[in-house]
Amino acid sequence: MIPSISLFPLRTALAAVFTSVLLFSCGKEDADQEKPLITVLKPASDHADAQLGGSLELSALYTDNKELLNARIEIHSADGHSHRLLSPSSTWEWVKVYPLSGTNALIDEIIVIPSSVDTGDYHIIFEATDKSGNQAIEVIKELHLEGD
Repeated sequence: MIPSISLFPLRTALAAVFTSVLLFSCGKEDADQEKPLITVLKPASDHADAQLGGSLELSALYTDNKELLNARIEIHSADGHSHRLLSPSSTWEWVKVYPLSGTNALIDEIIVIPSSVDTGDYHIIFEATDKSGNQAIEVIKELHLEGD
């Protein structure tokens, strides 16, 4: 009589190895590690001037290799970059988040600057996040607000 050999442990081991290879190889290939790219069109230089009560035009192109999720534009006081709290009547911070999809998006925004805010220096920050969670904070622009 020929002894019987069970193939069950061998099949189980091969199935486990095959599943592990499949899971790990697919996960690493598809992982998106690339940050989005931000190209600021307006203001065109690293410094912009604007008048209280006037407007400021912002424009940026956002691109990603896979899929964009959102963009964020923020303007806040650059006073000593301590972000100190100004008086309530003069505090000005502007923030807007834009939901995005696809691999590229153009955002154009015209902001009306309140006439009651402090004159001085502010920062304009452009941010982007893709669907994989990669974030880019590529550009910080200086904004100088002047009174009438």
